Amino acid sequence: MRGQFSRARRAAVVIITAALALSGCASVVDGSPEQNKVPNANLKVYGDTHSAFDTAAKNALSDVMAFWKTNYPKVSGGAALPPLKGGLYSVDGGEVLRTKTVAGEAGKEACIQHSPSFIIDNAAFCLLDDSIVWDRDPDHLVGVLVKRYGDLLMALVFAHEFGHAIQYRLKVDADNNLPTIKTESQADCAAGAFIASAFKGNAPHFRSTPAQLDEALNGFLQIRDSTPESPDDISHGNGFDRVSAIEDGIQKGVTYCYDPSYFNRTFTERQFVTDQDYASGGNETLEQVLNPNDPTKDSNAGGLQPDLNRFWKAAAGTINKDWKDVKIAQADHPKCGAGASSEFGYCPEDNTVYYSNAFAKKAYYSLTDLKIDRTNGNVTLVDNQPADFALGTLFAIGWGMAVRHQLFNRSTDDASALNAAICYTGAYAKDINVADPNKPFSLSPPDMDEATSAMLNLVGLDQSYGARGTTGLQRVQSFVKGYGGGLSVC
Repeated sequence: MRGQFSRARRAAVVIITAALALSGCASVVDGSPEQNKVPNANLKVYGDTHSAFDTAAKNALSDVMAFWKTNYPKVSGGAALPPLKGGLYSVDGGEVLRTKTVAGEAGKEACIQHSPSFIIDNAAFCLLDDSIVWDRDPDHLVGVLVKRYGDLLMALVFAHEFGHAIQYRLKVDADNNLPTIKTESQADCAAGAFIASAFKGNAPHFRSTPAQLDEALNGFLQIRDSTPESPDDISHGNGFDRVSAIEDGIQKGVTYCYDPSYFNRTFTERQFVTDQDYASGGNETLEQVLNPNDPTKDSNAGGLQPDLNRFWKAAAGTINKDWKDVKIAQADHPKCGAGASSEFGYCPEDNTVYYSNAFAKKAYYSLTDLKIDRTNGNVTLVDNQPADFALGTLFAIGWGMAVRHQLFNRSTDDASALNAAICYTGAYAKDINVADPNKPFSLSPPDMDEATSAMLNLVGLDQSYGARGTTGLQRVQSFVKGYGGGLSVC
């Protein structure tokens, strides 16, 4: 967030591409809690080590290929799916770093021949020979993420890569005129369509629970772009752009993803607009976020709470209703009917959002980031990174609860209240997500990722608003709905 007197982005990783490098009222995705007991896939892979990694990759690709064998005619005018001409390749990225070459049959892959190092910490579809290749080193990007976030992330990764193979077959952007982010987003959408099919039982190696999908989405959030220094640096999209594309694929399917109108979508990834915002990583301090004063009168205030009241006063006026400013207060527990473990919530009785210092600090330091050791390619996940709008999102949801109570006299303690308040939060985020250094209060480039992370990891905690029967995906869907459609759709 960027207040009038303050505030960049964590150091993250930009994943190279060869098509892709790894880089309310919401619909429900139901999944079987157990994976089918089926034999491992028997695909031909050059460089196959028959390791757990390569086995999982083959299982993912087998299920993705089966999905597209059924669905390709829907986007190709009835034509059958042509097989990959170039094949599948497994490469040890650590060995590539040490030797600068790829030995054996995998060295024959066209993109590897062109630039062996491109595959380090990567998985990619290669346009040069219609192949898919990946780095199997367990200490590199995909291996580390799958270890933390589960095998379903492996399926998402290869569903994305095969999404590029579908583009190649359909001659999408044959003249290479589209911005990279648009074709990458389309592949993310394709990954979402596959996941929806998997949750209907159509991917024998990857049936899973909604909770496991939430974990996989957390993993996909880690392969977001870092904040670009120029428009030329934009490639795959920030975390919000990527997860929302997956969500579109889940909800709308392959015909939506591969319709030409897909490229009309807009993206939220952008540069910093001030040196001050860049230097702060796009973050106000925790103390600024919790200071409810007007920043024009108190230089230590961040400005979030006054701006939320500004937004909702204006919105209330459009329906000829009055708005009573919401307050915040520190307390170990909200002073209303919250559960015993609650440390964050809105109380309609006194129109106040309560927070505990401990949970506010946990929410502020809630982001996970990536670090890559460029000497060996090893990836480390770094937890507890600052994310001011993760905490800010929780406050915005509290204001959304106040909207339910003040303007519509509706419930604040059930799933419909949570989804509506999240939808309102999306609409508010759209209002302040502007690259205008003169706007008194606005989001910084990383803040949309922080909001997405909050939907997956914070909002549903018993310490917070509680899941109320929702999944992380559903909360993301409600946020995207409000961001894209505005207050009228909430």
